[in-house]
Amino acid sequence: MIENMLSGFSILLDGWPVLAALLGLTLGIVVGAVPGLTATMTIAILMPFTFFLPAAVSIGFLLGIYKGAVYGGSIPAILINIPGTAAAAATCLDGATMAKKGEAKKALQISLYASVIGDLTATVVLIAVAAPLAAIAVKFSAPEYTLLFVFSLTLIAMVSGPNAMKGLLSAGVGGLIGCVGMDPASGVQRYIFGITDFLGGIPLVPLLIGMFALAEVLDRVSKPFLMPGASIQKTQGPPLSRTEFKKCIPTIFRSSAIGTVIGALPGLGAEIACWIAYGIAKKRSKHPEEFGKGSAEGVAAAESSNNATVPATLVPMLVFGIPGDVVTAVLLGAFISQGLTPGPLLFINHGPVIYALYALLIITNIALVFLGLVAIRGFSKILALPQSYVFACVTILAVAGSYAINSNFFDVSIMFIGGIAGFIMRRCGIPVAPFIIALLLTPLLENNFRQALAMSDGSLLIFVQRPIAASLLAFFLFIAFMLYRGSRKLGVTD
Repeated sequence: MIENMLSGFSILLDGWPVLAALLGLTLGIVVGAVPGLTATMTIAILMPFTFFLPAAVSIGFLLGIYKGAVYGGSIPAILINIPGTAAAAATCLDGATMAKKGEAKKALQISLYASVIGDLTATVVLIAVAAPLAAIAVKFSAPEYTLLFVFSLTLIAMVSGPNAMKGLLSAGVGGLIGCVGMDPASGVQRYIFGITDFLGGIPLVPLLIGMFALAEVLDRVSKPFLMPGASIQKTQGPPLSRTEFKKCIPTIFRSSAIGTVIGALPGLGAEIACWIAYGIAKKRSKHPEEFGKGSAEGVAAAESSNNATVPATLVPMLVFGIPGDVVTAVLLGAFISQGLTPGPLLFINHGPVIYALYALLIITNIALVFLGLVAIRGFSKILALPQSYVFACVTILAVAGSYAINSNFFDVSIMFIGGIAGFIMRRCGIPVAPFIIALLLTPLLENNFRQALAMSDGSLLIFVQRPIAASLLAFFLFIAFMLYRGSRKLGVTD
């Protein structure tokens, strides 16, 4: 472990990984501050352009975008009452109200400090638990991984939207698309319809670019644009006092813990964490009547929880190869493209790179304080950017990124098909996340399920006869029950 840590820090001495991570963090804040742009969209578009870079530089850059965008979403949420990202939706309730009362600066400051603390808390947890979990995961075999994948897919489908049936439909279709190509066991061609480009499966990265970038553009251009400069609150007013900050500290740490736990569970993510933490903060507050009317605690709860999910979502992805949310589903493709196959062996085969990424997470967390202060002063001007120009650039980058992967126009066509499909799914209220994650996990689920049945001569009892598998099954059922009961109490599933 010590050797890996030293080797990881030596990777950073090159300087380029740190510079790339800081550049990604800055870009992420800008992306988050522009309504309509998302971390998923940006990472999907820029990922093909990072394939030729060293792993620490490429992944560090993309992680910086992820972290910056989640924080940056709070800026428009406070200044124009429109969340820059879905994770900042709860921030609108109190942040925008504070801005209208002339306390925009205070709201932005508490958002920044809560985001930094939440992010740092979850990063420490990630560093502390990932390697020990990987040591346990090494003992897993096909039955345990089968249960893990089934639980993850079910959980993701159930919590990805207000309609669980649409989530299950999305996951089911994603699973079918994941079967396209050659059967890994028999070599039989499945669902390729005579198209040889499908023999290796659906091109993943172009599909991701289409479903998250082009689909977002199509969805936005079909709606009225936010007029530049409309209803933007000035970033002025009294600063956050020490007394006010101290009152928010218990809420920040409680919400950070909530965000960390929720982020580590596949499929939940920041969008759900912010609402659960906000609801609990309101119940535990001495002044619950102030929530929704400009409460600094409300802003602190939402922002500390959603930023805590960022490092936490890396736990299931790094240890088990299961994306914690839709952003890490895209990051999973980046890891694989760099030859870093997520799973318990990742820490053995590529330990120095993992510890270099840990260090970059901490460095970007510290840098977020300073970049956030700059954002508070001047990034509100970004909100005045004409969205027509922004989305024109996004479309150009989407086409260029899809073509750059294999210099193949077939990938560009897949990108356009994915964009149209993603647009239709958005309009029909069908969540995209279960589709993508099911597409990624289905080949792994299929292989492990076959191996499990081979181990038991076709008997399904292997999933309850093995101690580890039976314990996992009981634990997953308990977690599902507790999440359902908790969400009902907080009104999340209503």
